[in-house]
Amino acid sequence: MDKDQIFQEIIQGIKNLIGSELQYISNSSSTVVIESVEEATNGIMVRRGTNNPQKITFDRLNTYATALSKGRPIHTDTVYNSGGNDRTIIETIVCHLPKVGFMKGRQGRNQTKNKVVQWFPEDIHPLGETLDVSDESYSEHEEQQPQIELTPLPKPFILLAGISGTGKTRFIREQAKSSGDLEQTYCLVSVRPDWHEPSDLLGYISRLGKSGAEYIATDVLKFIVQAWLEIIDDIVDSDGDLYWEGGVLESIRPFWLCLDEMNLAPVEQYFADYLSVMETRTWYTPEELEEFNDTNSTSFDYYYDCDPLLKPTLFEQLEEAGKDKLRRDLGLEGSKYDNIWRYFQTNGISLPFNLIVAGTVNMDETTHGFSRKVIDRALTIDFGMFYPNDFLQYFEPQTKPLALGYPTLSRASLDALKNTPSDPDGEKSINFLSEINSILKGTPFELAYRALNELLLSVICTAPENDTQLQATWDDFLMCKILPRIEGDADKLASKDVDEHEIYNEQTLLSDLEKVIRQQLNGIWDTQRQDLLRESSPDSSEPLLVPCRSKGKLEWMQGRLQSNGFASFWP
Repeated sequence: MDKDQIFQEIIQGIKNLIGSELQYISNSSSTVVIESVEEATNGIMVRRGTNNPQKITFDRLNTYATALSKGRPIHTDTVYNSGGNDRTIIETIVCHLPKVGFMKGRQGRNQTKNKVVQWFPEDIHPLGETLDVSDESYSEHEEQQPQIELTPLPKPFILLAGISGTGKTRFIREQAKSSGDLEQTYCLVSVRPDWHEPSDLLGYISRLGKSGAEYIATDVLKFIVQAWLEIIDDIVDSDGDLYWEGGVLESIRPFWLCLDEMNLAPVEQYFADYLSVMETRTWYTPEELEEFNDTNSTSFDYYYDCDPLLKPTLFEQLEEAGKDKLRRDLGLEGSKYDNIWRYFQTNGISLPFNLIVAGTVNMDETTHGFSRKVIDRALTIDFGMFYPNDFLQYFEPQTKPLALGYPTLSRASLDALKNTPSDPDGEKSINFLSEINSILKGTPFELAYRALNELLLSVICTAPENDTQLQATWDDFLMCKILPRIEGDADKLASKDVDEHEIYNEQTLLSDLEKVIRQQLNGIWDTQRQDLLRESSPDSSEPLLVPCRSKGKLEWMQGRLQSNGFASFWP
């Protein structure tokens, strides 16, 4: 629903109700009368009972319109964080509009303890009256939001590698467009060659102003806060400890941060804080969530925790003027954000779970390489292999990328694996990675628990139904997590089974790896497999099939090693 349109309908409805005596929902003996709409001063004048007239600003009404636009029932006190003495008046007026209904606590389809208000796409009662919409039949009148089926990523950090002009930046933009509003859920940041520290990305404290220390916020930090506002429904105070309560998980959109030409500057330097904090992301398991709720007297449906990017001590370094400026810069002005601002000052600002960072990567003489620290924490996608440019389909594409979403798991578990028909206990995937690691053991490319966890998360995300689909998942994992780590000259990539004096032997670490992978992917090695990240055009009911990707990449890397004496994953 469009919040601006709802706001305009509220103002027009109020104009039509001028002079009417409107009864409170919860107390029929109390009334409110709208006396005037004063557009010159951006407000309306109302009188409650026999009290003196008071002004309600358009900003307060716009806040309510924004909350109603989310399409779900809202609790007025939550909208305003229990601030202001006009909350009940606003609720009363809005409930007398034709598209608005209310539900009392614990009645019908309202399972919460609080009275809630809901906006409908069409008139449900005459102007000036109110309607209880607790009955299930009113669910049919709700606006049906289009549901985009998202394919969850196992990690929220991806690198799109490929030659210039293949559409990497546009791909990220289209991903944001498919599941959200570009103005809200997409942020494009062009990386500068002179970035060398996290402050270039997240901001810094300046002490040059006359008002004392102030924080210079970047677009990235502002975007991170907006992603949090998409998540947070309420802030809960449990014996002095503040926790956020999230909205319905299915309604929380991904926020896409595009770092364009990401490796124009040394990624390990300016991106260091993100890389470290990303590893602290924790989604609570059902058992942990139950213990958390019992301990804190909460009833959260889910909970996610993460170390802060901006620590609470940063706020302590700012004067009051500096804090007020930062609050304005982050878009947290107004009483409705009081509790969220207090939460950020107390706990810091961490990574929101719906933030997906996507970096575009070119490898040439103007860019920097990636250390294993970066590669190990990212999903690397060879754009030309996963999303090839087919000139013959330029005007009429026959395939399209699947819409991608954020992960809702941080650790693989047997409980989550139960929904994977082809590998319900993860044993096949563990054996697969063990065979791969037997070749890499003792080399700089040896794998550890992080790789295993991310393989199992990949299996959980794709939920393969048979061994062929499971091998397709392994194939993509090799492409995204294993092969990008491998690079070097003939000495570094020498086979462990070849005597050091056999300098002309063509056996290499890559050829050893190919033998093992050929055996592990025997069901798809010489045939085609399902594409897990693209789909055929709507006219086709058949799944999109592609050749085994790791086979082609290994052959390409081996060819470069033989011809150039050096091999790497990067195109």
